[in-house]
Amino acid sequence: MRSLFITIGLGALLVGASPLSAQTPTPIVGGAYPLQIDLPLFDLPFQRDAARAGELFDSYSMQQALAVTQNLHRVNYHFNNKLWQRIIRPDNKRRHVYNRIAANITSGLVDYAFTYYGVVLSAQWMHEEFHRAGLTIRGIASYDETYNRFNGGFANGSVSRVKDEDLIRLKKEAPQELVRSFAAGIESEFLLLRGLQKDNFFSDSKHANIALNILLTKHAIDYVNQFKQKDYNGSIDSMNAYGLTVADRDFVGWDFTPWVYDLHRPDEPYEARGTHPSGVGIDRAIKTTVLTDKEYRYLERMGKMQYLNFLSPFMIGINRIRLNDQTAFNVAVRHYLNSFGYDLTADFFLDHRGRQYLVSLHGYRNNHRLVPGVEVERSPYTLGLAGKDRLLLQPSAMLWLQPKGFHDRQATPGGLLRLQGAYVLDKTWRIVAVAEGKTQGWVAGNPYLDAKASFRLGVSACFHRGSKQAASLM
Repeated sequence: MRSLFITIGLGALLVGASPLSAQTPTPIVGGAYPLQIDLPLFDLPFQRDAARAGELFDSYSMQQALAVTQNLHRVNYHFNNKLWQRIIRPDNKRRHVYNRIAANITSGLVDYAFTYYGVVLSAQWMHEEFHRAGLTIRGIASYDETYNRFNGGFANGSVSRVKDEDLIRLKKEAPQELVRSFAAGIESEFLLLRGLQKDNFFSDSKHANIALNILLTKHAIDYVNQFKQKDYNGSIDSMNAYGLTVADRDFVGWDFTPWVYDLHRPDEPYEARGTHPSGVGIDRAIKTTVLTDKEYRYLERMGKMQYLNFLSPFMIGINRIRLNDQTAFNVAVRHYLNSFGYDLTADFFLDHRGRQYLVSLHGYRNNHRLVPGVEVERSPYTLGLAGKDRLLLQPSAMLWLQPKGFHDRQATPGGLLRLQGAYVLDKTWRIVAVAEGKTQGWVAGNPYLDAKASFRLGVSACFHRGSKQAASLM
């Protein structure tokens, strides 16, 4: 991705904020705005693969990049909440609505400035790191140009310094991994929104993130539909004029015409793209004139389906829908483009008698068939150790049928098991470990399509803890 096209308007923000009153919230009288910070310091085998690519200290795993960006957004919302707690104390329903509108406006402005002027560690940086992860696990070196904010030059959303011969090898050895790397950028944005929604539902974090919900979702929709713009092919000409040397070129160009091109053509050699207009190297960016009618229509359909990502009460700040005194729920729909087509997911957030669950129903679709999957995660179990509640264990599991590629008529059963454990050091700090094993298959936030066991180790901290236990340890 070369740039993050996001527009912001206070009118849309205010419209999005108004339904907050429909929740009939309990006024906040104690200023309980829990802030959780997660930092996975070690992530294996990804860091082993990064070392093999010569990028041990210059490449972040998907989970590390996601955690860093989510943490910074959490800090933004926390301090804006604390600020408006002092200015407009939400001790009645009317003042609560004013408080939430104000917090969402200022938080949205900070998010906007962070993305466009901070760039590094923002959603734009995370988007590029998700692209890079698919290259790193294959030993392919790359560069995230958001770092130009510190290194000089233009800090844009681009992954450069990728050799043609590495892309030739990747397409030949693992064509589905190449396709997945192209779509991984907006995958990261939906995972960021999902993580913040989990904070709001399970931990009652009260993130004022309406603007980010709308802006990132709109960005994903606009980006997938960008190929329909009249100047799309002209923008590729401008891109090619800039990339006179191979090292300067983005590894994909605009993400989604290459995605649909290689999705439909897994057996076509990468070098069949032809020669770059400069006469040096391979012509990486794909114009709409190269797509077949079938490929073009498929991308049109994917662009329309992206609007499904707006289907959630979270989008307008409704974080919990209460059925009765013992049960609350929420729901969110997500449309992920991936290595074999797409995954249409419905996330159901449940809180019943203090037990919290995230149940996700997946529909995996390639060219020929739609097959199901299910995912379940629950809040941590608390175990006593040395007479104190020191150990938290949080299990989650996935089961699925998935095709391997776009043209496969057969689907393969598979699944994932994950166990997150935390050792509580004190009221604030924890040591967190995550063990995970999966069969062959695509999982959002996991760069590997092959069967893989992984392990993460890091720290977690929770400041200004509210009344609810944080449901996710990392």
